Amino acid sequence: MKIIKLKKNIFALLKAILPSNPVIIEAGSFKGKDTKRLASNWPHGRIYAFEPVPEIFARLQLNTKKLKNISCFQVALSNTTGESVFFVSQKPIKKEAPFQAGSLKKPKERLKWSDVFYPKTITVQTITLDDWAHQNNIDHIDFLWLDVQGNAYEVLQGAQKLLPTIKAIWTEVEFVEAYENQKQYEQLKEYLESKGFQEVAKDFENRKEWFFGNVLFSKNEELV
Repeated sequence: MKIIKLKKNIFALLKAILPSNPVIIEAGSFKGKDTKRLASNWPHGRIYAFEPVPEIFARLQLNTKKLKNISCFQVALSNTTGESVFFVSQKPIKKEAPFQAGSLKKPKERLKWSDVFYPKTITVQTITLDDWAHQNNIDHIDFLWLDVQGNAYEVLQGAQKLLPTIKAIWTEVEFVEAYENQKQYEQLKEYLESKGFQEVAKDFENRKEWFFGNVLFSKNEELV
């Protein structure tokens, strides 16, 4: 199987996989840049955006309020429903402004790779995808977009009922233990392959150049 190396974005490839009206989950939406791109590419779809940090969530709502096919949720997807400690990230040049590298997992080796730091923790609400779907009468997901800083495996663990319905997953993967006790690239790949997914595209070639990348997994037989 030939793996496609993405140079720009994945939207053209995704349009060969997804229906014209997909149900899309975006976990770790930050301020909504990619959320708006998803809504623009699939105007007849439904995009559900998840962002747990209050200050960032407020910006996400503001930036997406004109797009009627986006719904925002101030909660973190994980493998449990309840509350959890969340490590808030910042950049030195924007002190006091939360950055997009916050995580439910304690940062570890990623601290060696950039100037992002974690000055505080907060308590956030968490929910499993299965619980959220039950509460919102969602019976399937077409596309899962994961930017959850080392917590992708836990999100998938919380979606055991929904996982068979998912056509494609775009997820950040780490090549080091960026966050404590996280599943790294090969482990996540092995798990998804056991669920019928195959890696079809990625945005990296040399893992040593940076500590993370992004991978598209799909069940689409024509692509895999």
